[in-house]
Amino acid sequence: MNKSEVRTPVRRGRPKSAGLDERKKAIVIGAYSAFIELGFAQTSTTEIARRAKVSKRTIYEVFSNKKEIFSEVIKEYKALFLDLPRPENEKLPINETLFRIFRLDISQEEAKEREALLKLMTRESILFPELSDYLYATKTLRSRELLIEWLDIQQAQGRIAVKNTGNCAGMLMDIVFGALLPRRWVLDVNEDQTLTPEGRQQQLEEIKERIETVIQGIEVVNKN
Repeated sequence: MNKSEVRTPVRRGRPKSAGLDERKKAIVIGAYSAFIELGFAQTSTTEIARRAKVSKRTIYEVFSNKKEIFSEVIKEYKALFLDLPRPENEKLPINETLFRIFRLDISQEEAKEREALLKLMTRESILFPELSDYLYATKTLRSRELLIEWLDIQQAQGRIAVKNTGNCAGMLMDIVFGALLPRRWVLDVNEDQTLTPEGRQQQLEEIKERIETVIQGIEVVNKN
C-alpha cells in the first residue's frame, strides 16, 4: 500500500451545538449561585464567568446581556414554582391537582431552592422594576396565565364554577406564594429566614388547608 492509499482518520468531535449547550448550562448554574448570593446588581459577568469556569467572551457568545442571563436562570428553575401545563385527560381530584401544580410535594432541598429564588425575584423586582417588566415581556414569567388556562379547562369540563378565572388564579397564587414568602422576609433582610424541616412541613399543611377552603367555594359537586 502506497502513501496515497493511506487515509487519514477523520476526527469526529462533538457537534458545536452540544458544546454550546454545555457552556450555556454551566453559565446558568454559575449565574444562579451568584444571583442568589449577591443579588442582581452586585453580580458581574466576570463573577458569573468565574463560577461557570468559562471566559467572559464565552458568556457573550451565548447571552447578550445580564438581564438575559437572569431570565434564563428563572426559566431553568421555574418548575420549582408551578407544574403547568398538566398532562392531558388528567382526572385527579381538584385539590390533589392544585397541590401538584404548586409543587407542594417537592423535597426539602428543592423547597430551600424555591425559597431562595422567590426571595431573589421579589427583592429584585422591587429594586429593579424594569427587570420584572423584562421577565414578563419575554414571557419568562407566565405562571398566572398558565394557571388561568388550567382553570378555564376545569370550568369547561364542569368541574368548577368560577365567575372570573383570572381573579381566582390571582387569589390562589397569593395564598400559596404569600405563605411561602412572608412579606417581612422581603422587607427585613436581617431577620432569620430559615425554616426547620418541621416548620416547612407545617407551612405546606397550612397552604393545603387554605387551598381546600377555596375549593369548597368553587368545586362543582356531583350529587348523582
